[in-house]
Amino acid sequence: MSQTWTVVVPVKRLGVAKSRLRGALPAVPHESLALALAADTLRAVAACAPVGEVVVVTDDARVAAATRDTGRAGRRARLRVVPDVPAAGLNAALRHGAALAGGTGVAALTADLPALRPADLAAALRAAAGVRGYVADAPGDGTVLLTAPAGVPLDPRFGAGSATAHAASGAVPLTGDWPTLRRDVDTPADLVAAARLGLGPRTAALVGGGAVYGDAMQGTVASYDAATRSGVLLLDDGTELPFPARAFDASGLRMLRLGQRLRVETDAAGEVVRVTFPTMA
Repeated sequence: MSQTWTVVVPVKRLGVAKSRLRGALPAVPHESLALALAADTLRAVAACAPVGEVVVVTDDARVAAATRDTGRAGRRARLRVVPDVPAAGLNAALRHGAALAGGTGVAALTADLPALRPADLAAALRAAAGVRGYVADAPGDGTVLLTAPAGVPLDPRFGAGSATAHAASGAVPLTGDWPTLRRDVDTPADLVAAARLGLGPRTAALVGGGAVYGDAMQGTVASYDAATRSGVLLLDDGTELPFPARAFDASGLRMLRLGQRLRVETDAAGEVVRVTFPTMA
């Protein structure tokens, strides 16, 4: 039987969150960008199969409302908002949230993963079964995920140099290839890198309007009309992405069947220009 996890996501008050991103999108209020990052993170976590509950530790009313909206959307996991009672920083908030887990494994996750795909998080949680482990961010010095089995203290040590701090505390490095999990967003350059992977809908709408998906995105055929040569893909994050006839025509394929896996290729504007089998060049 696969392990069930409680994922704890702390979110600061939006006015002080993600300070290094202030001004990254001049036409977008900073609080709106910080909220979008958190909302897209929560959307992906709640759609992840091994996750039974998401505990959001926050004192921000807008974050709480976004969490409730995600829960009402019928996501797989239960979502719960709790106030930051300790009010003593990130690690205290994580310990507070972890204490509410009822007999499950506990995972601490940062709230700035707008490109996160449920499949990447699920793979990391499977790798973490039975161990206290951590996943380093893309640069390698920070931590995006910290896990502990039921009954084992989480002992979070987030902050500058947290990957080294977690390793020193005995946590095991989890080293799988999970690019959307490792891509946290602290700076404008990070946001650009996340956009290349494919942003979630809230962040994508602020960055450029509409969802943006990168060439690494895959999904399954949810519908296909042979007469119009167009259809809809169900992406791995649960999003339905229509593709036009020109994208099918560029694929070199003759027909598509429901449930087939496809890879999405996009242009610079994020428009789908080709759908192919994942093994095709």
